[in-house]
Amino acid sequence: MSAPYVPTPRDIAFEMLKLANVKPGEIVVDPGAGECGIITLAVTIFNAIGIGIEINPALVRSCIESFEKLGLRGRAYIVWGDLFDFDYSIADVVTLYLGSDINEKLKSKLNKELKHGARVVSHDFEVPGWQPINSMIINGPFRTHRIYLYII
Repeated sequence: MSAPYVPTPRDIAFEMLKLANVKPGEIVVDPGAGECGIITLAVTIFNAIGIGIEINPALVRSCIESFEKLGLRGRAYIVWGDLFDFDYSIADVVTLYLGSDINEKLKSKLNKELKHGARVVSHDFEVPGWQPINSMIINGPFRTHRIYLYII
């Protein structure tokens, strides 16, 4: 089971992090990080610590190069591996753009590992069986996006 690589537009990523109320020093984890756009925003705009998880080695390399170029060493990280093998217990916020089927498979792991009060924010796809505490619609240049916020 895998999701195709489709980057989250920057303005949507910003709204996701804003809806999740990311605070300085919090740890934001982005499974299926792609080129780490969400992680880069979390670190540079919200002053968080960012951790991306990505299985594609070319995208991992792109993240590392971007972090180096932007001087984010020690604040932005990329883990090369499967998002189902990561320990999410350190996360304050988890961002998702994975599809409902992967969200459903990941939810039991998130339920078990995330601390009370951790936030999960998902772009376009709900987490089946969870009730969002907030959601918003964002009109983009090509289509409408919806983001969902859940609190553990």
